[in-house]
Amino acid sequence: MQLLLGLFCVLLLLLTSVVDVDAASSEDAQCGSINEEQLLRQNNFAVPTEHQWLARITYQNGHEEKLPNDGCLGVLISKRNVLAPAHCFVQYDGKADAYSVQLGVWNKSSNAHEVSCDKDGYCVLPAQDIPLTEIAIHPEYDSLTLKNSLAVVRLQRDAKLTPTVMPICMPPLSLANETLVGQMFVVAGLQIKDPLKHKTWVNTISRPYCQKTHSSLITSSTTICGYQDRMTTYYQGAPLVGIQVKSDDVQNFYLVGLLIDSKRVDKKERIVSSFLDIRPYLSFINRNAESLIVRNN
Repeated sequence: MQLLLGLFCVLLLLLTSVVDVDAASSEDAQCGSINEEQLLRQNNFAVPTEHQWLARITYQNGHEEKLPNDGCLGVLISKRNVLAPAHCFVQYDGKADAYSVQLGVWNKSSNAHEVSCDKDGYCVLPAQDIPLTEIAIHPEYDSLTLKNSLAVVRLQRDAKLTPTVMPICMPPLSLANETLVGQMFVVAGLQIKDPLKHKTWVNTISRPYCQKTHSSLITSSTTICGYQDRMTTYYQGAPLVGIQVKSDDVQNFYLVGLLIDSKRVDKKERIVSSFLDIRPYLSFINRNAESLIVRNN
């Protein structure tokens, strides 16, 4: 298996220059890329070309600062914008703080500016480290309760779209009022205890049941609760995504929510998480971001 993965990434590196040559004509239409074979494969990591919209938040000139759950993630929603929890930037002093985002991170222990290869020859392109220029915090954000914890971040320059960096699609308008209860979604992110990007399925439950059964979990009228299929804890801000299907064909991933809290339950045999549902915040996001992609067909 390791040998095959190594050959895959070597091939990826060889093909990247070809992909980038043609990117200028097609990149504007790209978002939420999905590969069914990768989707169904449940390894101890997500391969670099999965969930390419993960954005690692960095502090203090590129170094990660100790925040809740050891770090924060955002999600790339356009070439110039990242969506993330507001408490990743503003805690209790009322001041917004961050330095840059890193796009295309697969192994968080690797140097973000270099191609990283493990002992089996498994290589990953270097992350794009892009400084931040503006942070728009939701006007009703409450740092004590974490209600409305949402921020739109503007990057200093456009992200370069590659096989490992791509924006997520925004929610289809047709799903604006659909229930999120009793659904299955995917969450992907950087793990707290392990270095590699990871993914798992999430089965959603109703908010009343969540509040009754897991009262210590952060919940509000704009959160989604769900049980993870795997015992993995992620950096806060890990994006929850749904799968858009047309005529039985899998089309793309779209953004559902951002991780804001998680707990181990049932004698540590399961993890229940809460996610901020982004649909009530689309007007705020649209006012502060540009070139978002919504696929309704």
